[in-house]
Amino acid sequence: MACSPLTSACLRCVVLMALLAGATTCGPPSVWYGVSPDHRTTYEVSETDGRSCVRLGSLQQGCFDGISLHLIAFSRDSRHFAYPVQEGGAWFVIRDGQAGPSVDGVGVLQFSPDGERLAYAALRNGSWHVVVDDKFGDPFDSLLEGSFQFDPTGRRLAFVAQRDGRAMAVIDARIESSHDGISAIQFSRGGGSVGYIARDEDRAHLIVDGSVRGDHDAISEFRFSPSGRDVAYLFLDGGAWWVQDRDTVRGPFPAVRTLSYANDGSGLTFVIRDGDRERVARGDDYGPWFGSVDAPVFDTRGERWGYIGQDSTHSVIFLNGAEASREEWATDLTLSDDGSRYAYVAQRGALTYVVHDQGERGFDVVVPGTLMFTEYQGRWACLAGNLDREELFVVVEGISEARPFEWLEVGQMITGGGGTVGPDPEESLRAWVSAEVDVLMSDER
Repeated sequence: MACSPLTSACLRCVVLMALLAGATTCGPPSVWYGVSPDHRTTYEVSETDGRSCVRLGSLQQGCFDGISLHLIAFSRDSRHFAYPVQEGGAWFVIRDGQAGPSVDGVGVLQFSPDGERLAYAALRNGSWHVVVDDKFGDPFDSLLEGSFQFDPTGRRLAFVAQRDGRAMAVIDARIESSHDGISAIQFSRGGGSVGYIARDEDRAHLIVDGSVRGDHDAISEFRFSPSGRDVAYLFLDGGAWWVQDRDTVRGPFPAVRTLSYANDGSGLTFVIRDGDRERVARGDDYGPWFGSVDAPVFDTRGERWGYIGQDSTHSVIFLNGAEASREEWATDLTLSDDGSRYAYVAQRGALTYVVHDQGERGFDVVVPGTLMFTEYQGRWACLAGNLDREELFVVVEGISEARPFEWLEVGQMITGGGGTVGPDPEESLRAWVSAEVDVLMSDER
């Protein structure tokens, strides 16, 4: 692949493809391994006399006729561990060493945010059920993969199921409504509200807490405000796109995407696309046009925000709507929680730099999407490395020691092994780097 100059998407492709190549050139491992989200506990799945055996840390979990490797799951805090096994023709979910009810098949496993509850899809007597804490829900023809959503408290669960050709929103174990199609089901930040996009014939609706909002040709996305009291969404009517923000409608636009609120609830932000150019809109303020723009980022207080605009010859970094710097190419703008610091990744010739408000540091490569600010005195960290030598390591600002990574382990996680990667490899890598930073800083102390 040739990229000149490098674009954000191109660099991600180059780096991730290199990792994948490293993961697949040596064939499948004889022992499948992974790590917990906090990276302090490893697990292994090995073959012994035709049986699949699981070891968690130093403890042998047991041996079974089969194990569904890609469904192995940990809770976020790494205190709970679950995986589906086959034994004697039946399937079971083993959670923290205890077997759940016998079923004919098992789908995705999902822990609640606090790790105290486990939900999974189970096939029994020809129907699919959602099993929560070993209790079976209603039978359905199918369950929409990826739709399981716990609210932030872990008390509420929503998902999309199908019965007799109709899509059904199931919230708190009750069928709320049925439609031709349902997508994007999500809870508000506090869990008090739940919404989703529903489609019936050629009309789209936003449904929030059972109330229908809007009647449009299409709805592409919606967002709850941080308080959960307001909701904004993007809709298509009459061949143009519009933004519904509380009681205000903005538009028309040729295309619009990436809807987001600042974390204090102010300044709804979105990206407008017109042909081969894009710009950022924040409220009634519109930024300059670029060939493309990265998704805006915000600090946790809502006091600072920014984005990067990309053109064929340069990148421009914006903070609070004002130009802060220019680079040949830049991506991954990141803000500290309090907004006092910023950092981004810049490509200059053969080297890649982490540029920040207090200086810069060069590397052979910085893995895209891994730059972040940590809770340790607000220092930045990232996953960097050397592609030629196939070396990867976690770097923390101001710390001379780097924590090495196994190249093949990264590739295995990206391809779905290890039980810690979701559908977004970059999101998974950020969580992984964050855990490695915790280990590294613990060693420093």
